[in-house]
Amino acid sequence: MKMLRILCLALLCLAVFSSAAAEEPSSVFLDPGEEPVITEDRYVSENIAIHITCIRHETPNGKTVQKSDIYVADIRVKNLESFCRAFAGKAWGKSKQKIIPFAESCGAILAMSGDSASDLYGGWLVFNGEIIPGRDGSKKSDYRRDIGILYTDGTFVTHPWADVDREELLAQIERGEVWQIFYFGPRLLDDEGHAMEKFNSNVNPVNPRSVIGYYEPGHYCFVQVDGRGTKSKLEPGKYNKNKGLTLKNLSRFMEELGCTAAYNLDGGKTSQLYFNGSVISTPENGGRKLADIVLIREPQPGDVLIEEVPEQEQQEQP
Repeated sequence: MKMLRILCLALLCLAVFSSAAAEEPSSVFLDPGEEPVITEDRYVSENIAIHITCIRHETPNGKTVQKSDIYVADIRVKNLESFCRAFAGKAWGKSKQKIIPFAESCGAILAMSGDSASDLYGGWLVFNGEIIPGRDGSKKSDYRRDIGILYTDGTFVTHPWADVDREELLAQIERGEVWQIFYFGPRLLDDEGHAMEKFNSNVNPVNPRSVIGYYEPGHYCFVQVDGRGTKSKLEPGKYNKNKGLTLKNLSRFMEELGCTAAYNLDGGKTSQLYFNGSVISTPENGGRKLADIVLIREPQPGDVLIEEVPEQEQQEQP
């Protein structure tokens, strides 16, 4: 079984890195003015290159074996404005939508469930370069979460709560150096890009997962893990047994992909992956309506993806 798992990961890495990831960044994109090339697993334009690989992943977990469909969307962007976030109805904390109409309303090519930060009290949140009022790390809930930071130079880093220098981070935001701050977690790789054994999280057991992976500035991946007994799309008649992946096995998976940083977003029934007009993953019971998504789209400078901020925030959910 271990050899099968290693073989699956080797084939996945080969498929990912023998295509867009293996090319020079300048050759990944089309020439200016060319029409985008779209297939069932690719989108390539002058600004964006996406290649989606799907595998049937099996991981030993005690006396059982975790069997899940995993989707890896390898992403390159020329302009960081292509990597953005959106709130349902363009309103922070006001509404939730099914992922297809939500993604389509934002012009998304690729979209994944976000960090559900509007359901959490306190902590950090920067949205497309703008800090959400009251989400500057000053409101400290009982549960201190790791944060994921996407800087305007394309660098993505993760930090344990205790390591965050609030004054320095506020100064970086003020200088316009921060593009996104995510607040769900936990971080999945250490500062050297290695898998971890312990996590700052209460969602350690097997679950469907949504993850942002980072290779280098401009090169990322969205990883989505199906679970909770849903039907496998990759092997008809089979199921995504044992709910998904543990954080420990998810961490190992992200290291084996070659990521140097990785950050866990909201999972479970929330976890969904959209590409080019449809949901390609299989969320439990069709998935929840979402308050926020992370998405990849053609650059649209000046487009407003949030219009109002409520006076009161909801209390943090378990």
